[in-house]
Amino acid sequence: MDRYDCVIVGAGPGGATFARKSALEGFKTLLIDKESFPRNKVCGGGVTPAIRRLLDFDHHGVVERTVRGITFLSRDEAEDCTWYPDGMEVDMVSRSEFDHHLVKQAADAGAVLVEKTKVVSVRESTRNVTVITEKGDEITAPVVIGADGARSVVAGGAGLGRGYGGTALEAEIYPRDKGILDEFGDRAVFGFGFIPRGYGWVFPKKDHFSVGIGTTHGRMPELVSLYRRFRDRFNFLKDGDEGERRGWFIPFCRDSGPMNTHRICLVGDSAHLVDPFSGEGIYYAVLSASIAAGTVLEELRKEGRLSRRYTKEVTKRVTKDYGYARWCFDIFYTSPSFFYKRARVIRALTRLSNKEMRYRDIFRELRKA
Repeated sequence: MDRYDCVIVGAGPGGATFARKSALEGFKTLLIDKESFPRNKVCGGGVTPAIRRLLDFDHHGVVERTVRGITFLSRDEAEDCTWYPDGMEVDMVSRSEFDHHLVKQAADAGAVLVEKTKVVSVRESTRNVTVITEKGDEITAPVVIGADGARSVVAGGAGLGRGYGGTALEAEIYPRDKGILDEFGDRAVFGFGFIPRGYGWVFPKKDHFSVGIGTTHGRMPELVSLYRRFRDRFNFLKDGDEGERRGWFIPFCRDSGPMNTHRICLVGDSAHLVDPFSGEGIYYAVLSASIAAGTVLEELRKEGRLSRRYTKEVTKRVTKDYGYARWCFDIFYTSPSFFYKRARVIRALTRLSNKEMRYRDIFRELRKA
């Protein structure tokens, strides 16, 4: 039976971030994932300035394009609305390459990476956690970090499943005329009214557009047809070659329940830390992993087990504001174009994206508008 100081299940942005910090602190660290890197990951792939500030290494080698503008449109309105607000600078990445880059940073820091290994269960005892793989291998550690996504095996084993979420679908569209990317590649597009309680997006990448649609509803039987209706709104996408369409579950946060036990801690999607207003997940995965590293590793070194400190810190810094995010969602989606045509609202949303404002501040702005 192998033994480590920390085992991280799931090597996405949250898992890789924690693994790097754990290894740098001198802990014997195992990072385990069911896939082999680089691997496909369905996601819009926007890296905001707020995410860049959380990373302690350079990531520009995997940036495919940087957008500084944003276009809004509504299904029932012919006019689009485009802004180039100060502070709008989002790096567009392929999640396969971005995640692989983060994993390499963790491995370079000293974390042991095990790929193509699926974890099927975890058992927590008084002294440690046992991680069991599909091959029957058992790995023990005093602390296990669950970073294995929306359907987290670790969360289920710890009795911390949260169960609420939405759904989304995305495809990559490659224009036959490469000049289209030069023409439309400086801004992200968001469309409203194409899907109930959700939006569509078009994000420009190096040689294609990531086009998707998502909703807070857990089930949407007509998702493919709604996606097509949104895609067909754009003439520059019509002659492109479309890749495989892929759907996924979006793990929204409903409450401020526990995110850790004495020996298991959840980060990112495993803890349902996805923004209820925007659907953003990367930032909260990296942030929660950073918070976990600052609390879990200290408690592991001093007390040998975890208190509720991590849950309290994430509640204070993240999920407490999600209540305001849900209120903002309800207000904004009554009439999106009413809000996105106002410069003051756009400035506030840009500052929100950069995490210079919180949703409680946005709530006040929307009510004033």
